[in-house]
Amino acid sequence: MTYFSGSMKAMPKTQKIMGEQGATFRHAFSTTPMCCPARSSILTGLYTHNHNTYTNNQNCSGPQWQHVHEPRTFGKYLQDVGYNTAYFGKYLNEYNGTYVPPGWSEWVGLVRNSKFYNYSLNFNGHISRHYDNYYKDYLTDVITNDTVTFLKQSRKLHPSKPILMVLSVPAPHGPEDAAPQYQHMFENNRDHRTPSWNFAPNPDKQWLLNNTGRMLPIHQKFTDLLQRRRLQTLQSVDDLVQKVHEELKTLGEFDNTYTIYTSDHGYHLGQFGLVKGKAMPYEFDVNIPLLVRGPNIKNKVVISNIVANIDFAPTILDMANIPVPKHMDGRSFLPLLKQGVTKNR
Repeated sequence: MTYFSGSMKAMPKTQKIMGEQGATFRHAFSTTPMCCPARSSILTGLYTHNHNTYTNNQNCSGPQWQHVHEPRTFGKYLQDVGYNTAYFGKYLNEYNGTYVPPGWSEWVGLVRNSKFYNYSLNFNGHISRHYDNYYKDYLTDVITNDTVTFLKQSRKLHPSKPILMVLSVPAPHGPEDAAPQYQHMFENNRDHRTPSWNFAPNPDKQWLLNNTGRMLPIHQKFTDLLQRRRLQTLQSVDDLVQKVHEELKTLGEFDNTYTIYTSDHGYHLGQFGLVKGKAMPYEFDVNIPLLVRGPNIKNKVVISNIVANIDFAPTILDMANIPVPKHMDGRSFLPLLKQGVTKNR
């Protein structure tokens, strides 16, 4: 997801709840804009060269990750000090579902890579199979419903325990299956057609862009189709944000909860003639949305400081008043949120 494709403009509920009632970071970046490396950095606060997950295959949920880094995620640190921790949705692309990672009291992890239908979940150690019935199986809604249930149960069974939840939805990742009620939307959306859209070739840039020409008409139309479908999938994410915050209000925890909305990386749809994808060292792939609301954060704050995905784990620990381990590469941006002003990093 990226600002450059207009994704946040397509999410009015999230903007109202988090943007208008919290802070928006304009310069948040993914240090390695690829699913598994980026997610590993978010969980550990480490650069890719330190957690050694370089691609969506090499050590993605592999032995080194499981033995060295998985026991040092922010979930484990919070669980160790008494938090009731929960993870819902996509984990790492090669997660095989045979175990529950350390650090999570409630675990509903998607087996393997992104899907909306016909997938399996590891539900606290048991495999749950889902099929193609929208009302029972659409993954974004399953995550929403499981989250609301977890909040209610936690309040009932563990009323004095603080809560950490990670809600990890595949949207707008492929296969871009939108909920039926949203499949008519964004028919003529062209927000992805930025100034760099179909700007090619680029002899002043790296070899790949030097050798990438302008898109054919069929490729141009494909970017329009994919833009439309991606924004459609985000409507269910917008619903998720609203429903979770409504439940927090019902439980009286709305003003006592930090909420972070972000993505693992950006995306290109025709920029510099590249039809679709990520992993490029340009702003459309590395810039990510970052909205934060919670205690002592002023409304409608826009922060221009540069932050990165390696900063998420230290920030979450800081929010819980847990010392940030020295091995983490990132640093907490909670002071920026409390100040509500911009300073040099």
